[in-house]
Amino acid sequence: METDRIWDFSLARAKFGIGAVEEVGYDIRMLGGNRVLLVTDKTIVQAGLVDKVLNHLKTQNLEVEVWDGVEPEPTIGSYEVGIEAARKFKPDSFIGLGGGSAIDTMKVINLIYTYGGEILDYVAPPTGKGKPTPGLLKPQIAIPTTSGTGSETSPASVITLPEQRLKVGISHLFQKPHLAILDPEMTVTCPPSVTASAGMDALSHAIGAYTCRRSITRLKPKTPLERPAYAGGTELTDIFAIKAIKLIGQYLRRAVYNGLDIEARAKMQLASFYAGVAFTNAGVIPDHAIAYPVGGEFHTPHGLTVAVLLPAVMEFCLPTNYYKFAHIAKLLGENVENLTLKEAAYKSVEAVKQLSKDIGIPSGLEALNVKEEDIPRLARDTLKVQRLLAMAPRPIKEEDIKHILKAALRNY
Repeated sequence: METDRIWDFSLARAKFGIGAVEEVGYDIRMLGGNRVLLVTDKTIVQAGLVDKVLNHLKTQNLEVEVWDGVEPEPTIGSYEVGIEAARKFKPDSFIGLGGGSAIDTMKVINLIYTYGGEILDYVAPPTGKGKPTPGLLKPQIAIPTTSGTGSETSPASVITLPEQRLKVGISHLFQKPHLAILDPEMTVTCPPSVTASAGMDALSHAIGAYTCRRSITRLKPKTPLERPAYAGGTELTDIFAIKAIKLIGQYLRRAVYNGLDIEARAKMQLASFYAGVAFTNAGVIPDHAIAYPVGGEFHTPHGLTVAVLLPAVMEFCLPTNYYKFAHIAKLLGENVENLTLKEAAYKSVEAVKQLSKDIGIPSGLEALNVKEEDIPRLARDTLKVQRLLAMAPRPIKEEDIKHILKAALRNY
């Protein structure tokens, strides 16, 4: 069996700075847009952020329709309502304004509106048919109002299937936003709890990208088209992951404690973007796969679920690379002098637990109403999320997932 000696690196275009959103009308015009569907949620409308964007779109005399039906942890039903809104309005371009849910919803609306079919056609087996995105989507701009999901640079969208009590994803390179507008002022209304869980989501992306399987250990695909979006860690993804981990360790507490700290907001927005670049090229460790059935069944936000799973998953992955986990501990501010490499590596787990505790993340899965008797079922359902499990740095079996879930019931 031959390993894949080729890796590629995809990077969404980004515009960063205080006031960057003021240029959104110009940006849509430069992408060829004239008739824009703005995808958002009612909370963002109430915060006044939609009006702010609309005012800047009006300077270019664009036709704009606002669809504010995005749900938190959006269900397949909410996606379908958004698709119908697009079919009625007939846009030639899209803007996703909000957290990861709004940006994810924009991508799927654009996909189905542009190419037709059903949402599950594009979801990976065994839940869906695994159909690839046929081609480029219509111009789409992501304007994040949280710092964490990385959806602004990601090819993926997460979809909740209520009947199956499961979350699934659609991921393809063509789904990346054509532009991410990163304006720190658009995040200052984000409440502390969301700032905390989103920031931990970004940290999990960065740690996952840094410690997941390396690209050179994958089997060579039959064709370039079959090379997965999550292709393993490389020297380039490491650069982005390391920078994100360091920034999060320095600024997440500040952003949670004082939402008007514009420096902390700016640094966290950059950290989210860096982490998004890293994981959308490399992949993640199993916390994200396990979070899908937990979130689907217990209706918990993805970032929060990942946060409580991260320490146990890190501990599972530690033996694959003590050096990298020791480096993570240093990046998060731990003093690892006079420790063995293994001891220093375990300090990374302690650092993540302390950060979570400091910013008010629940103490573990028990706080999310998960009980020990739920573990076997959740472990079985996790095995359905092979797209994310595939990048684990060591083989992971059902018993391993059970062990992780049990360890994550209480972190502190």
